[in-house]
Amino acid sequence: MHVFGYYRRFTTGLSALLISGMVNASPEQLEADFRERMIGEDDRLTFSRIYEDSEQQRYIAEDIAITHANGDVITLERYSVEGAYEHPDQVVMESIVFREVGQADPLLSIATLVLPQPSRAVFSAEDFDQAVESVSFNAVTASDIMLRMDDGAAESALTEMSHTPVKGYIHIDDFTLEGLNRSALELLNIEGISAEFKYLESGITSELALTNLRIEQLVGLDNPGAESVEHAELNGFSLTGDDWRVLLDKLWVNGSNHTGDAGFEGAYFDVAELIRLAPPDDREAIQSLSNVLTGGTGQLRAEGRNHSRWEEADEGNRLISEGFLTLSGAAGFEFTMDLPITLPKGVTIEQATQNPALLELATLHGGDVVVAYSDEGLLPRIATEMASQQGIPEERVISQIAAQAQQFGQLLGPQVSKLMTGMVDIMAGYSQQLTVNVAFPNPFMLNQFIMNPMGNVDQLRFSYQLE
Repeated sequence: MHVFGYYRRFTTGLSALLISGMVNASPEQLEADFRERMIGEDDRLTFSRIYEDSEQQRYIAEDIAITHANGDVITLERYSVEGAYEHPDQVVMESIVFREVGQADPLLSIATLVLPQPSRAVFSAEDFDQAVESVSFNAVTASDIMLRMDDGAAESALTEMSHTPVKGYIHIDDFTLEGLNRSALELLNIEGISAEFKYLESGITSELALTNLRIEQLVGLDNPGAESVEHAELNGFSLTGDDWRVLLDKLWVNGSNHTGDAGFEGAYFDVAELIRLAPPDDREAIQSLSNVLTGGTGQLRAEGRNHSRWEEADEGNRLISEGFLTLSGAAGFEFTMDLPITLPKGVTIEQATQNPALLELATLHGGDVVVAYSDEGLLPRIATEMASQQGIPEERVISQIAAQAQQFGQLLGPQVSKLMTGMVDIMAGYSQQLTVNVAFPNPFMLNQFIMNPMGNVDQLRFSYQLE
């Protein structure tokens, strides 16, 4: 069956457990609502008891089982409405299990699912479908989630995403979601992800682990390019297979595309064995890239960071940024930027950072950008790889690139020619570092440069330093 058929069956069955009984709250009313609304024409419902815990102010149903006409079964050990039935403090579901007919192991199991301060005690299938369609969820927490991809819905879903049959499982220790709608997300926190996948066509097996993922106050989801986040952080990521692995200690983002802080630490790639498992048509290109980045070892470490901020003063605003990217054994980049800026009349800094189109209308009043490149073997290896592919000496490759730099200089101007000549010097081993300083005139219109960068490049002043 198509994945959405399984999805609909599961959500209908589970959300049937959430059907509203808003009047005359009592165990008898809750039971009547279950029997009237929980099951379809050919479905079957059983439970051990439904009762009121007046001391704890809870309405509880225990040992609920829904058997669908096709044989699929959803069970819950306990369903509790806590607080006033009409305005609950929370709804708690314990030991949710969904089994497909003919399968020994559950497709999905959840130890605890909590709906804090829901708008009603229970929800119907239509309520759930409407929330999914409108992307509107108040809050939900869950623990000990296990999704298996042995057959049926889960495997179908992953196959549609990857176009490759997959088997395995995903386990999540804790999951929290708050305040999700089409434009914003208040909180997403996921702890302890582990997974195992086997791609049936290639036979590749991989294991995934993630210590935690946390996103706080993400806004602008309905305006691409204008997203900003108060804080997002990922820790302890690993994806490993037979003799290959990809690791990342930490990744974080605070702010928007234009201001804030972002970076990553502890990235490690050991993918030599994975290259040999790539499709034959792609293998040569991937191997060439690996040779350039890693010297043929397939191993690479990396880290990077970017920090940008606005400074407001009486004489005007300044956009200041600095950052670096290090590819160990290959290359390193560092940059600084200091730009005095006048925004369009009536536009605030907050508006400009949330709307790239407004920032493009800004005017620069001088300022400069400095980019420093340090080579640790990247450019010389490009010459080596090109020579190997063409079957000619490296010296000839370097002379060809030098000639092309002169040709580009005639077409694009002397500044581009100087830049390429400096890179050729590094490729030939004469230098290891190149620092480029770009100074802007006063005034300088950003939108004019963006629309025609080559036509306005002669307004910029470049200086180069080779070491």
